[in-house]
Amino acid sequence: MWFHFSALTLAFLLLDLPENGLANQDDALELIFRQRTQSDWERVWHHESHSRCRERLVRHLFWACEKDIYRLTRRNSMETSKDDRMSRREKKLEFPWLDKSDALTVLRIRRNSRGQPTGASITRECCTRVGCTWEEYAEYCPSNKRISRK
Repeated sequence: MWFHFSALTLAFLLLDLPENGLANQDDALELIFRQRTQSDWERVWHHESHSRCRERLVRHLFWACEKDIYRLTRRNSMETSKDDRMSRREKKLEFPWLDKSDALTVLRIRRNSRGQPTGASITRECCTRVGCTWEEYAEYCPSNKRISRK
């Protein structure tokens, strides 16, 4: 018995196959990442590289930020009570002034003359054939409080 497929249907079927393979590969990697110990992460941190794009890149960045071997934990003994933390958050400055953390965020973002961000991006750096090491992914973590290795 012969089935009649249009060329378009066949193309969609063939294009869909690699996606299923990638999903299974991603699930296998997730399992490996979950099972790693701290010493495993330290051993592969600077050597293992992965090429990730789009939603796969976001998930990979999550792992890099969670398992960063140079991450500093934040301990602040000055703000012990919840009320102290709340009152500090409520002390926002009025326009045109920025509080210190907002000002530092603005200064960190490099922009060109048109006001667009410039320089390296995680996509340009890690969405390539070579990919990035865990260390390079961790440099893009939103709260990049890390031990200096220099």
